[in-house]
Amino acid sequence: MSVNELFETIQEKFSPEELEGEFVLQGNCIIWSYNLDKDSEEIELPSTDEDEEFLFDSTSPEELLQDAFIADSEKLEGLLDELEETEYWTLSEPETNGNVISFKIF
Repeated sequence: MSVNELFETIQEKFSPEELEGEFVLQGNCIIWSYNLDKDSEEIELPSTDEDEEFLFDSTSPEELLQDAFIADSEKLEGLLDELEETEYWTLSEPETNGNVISFKIF
């Protein structure tokens, strides 16, 4: 399977709503990226009385980036396994730059 065929298969298999990040065909590889500033949903807290307090652990940006990477890389690996293409493709280690995480498929 060529990189173009794999990219088309990914586009057909996953809708944008199913993925945390996005896949982009660039030359002879596919790049997945997730931008925390752009792709994360705003969480709105309900209005509360002054007497009520919410105690919760906030998730760090690094954890959110890692979670997005894990979710989408597992979906991709499942697809490659389903297509019996696992041994023909390499996923790079994820790279983080600020609030963006990405990896390459080649």
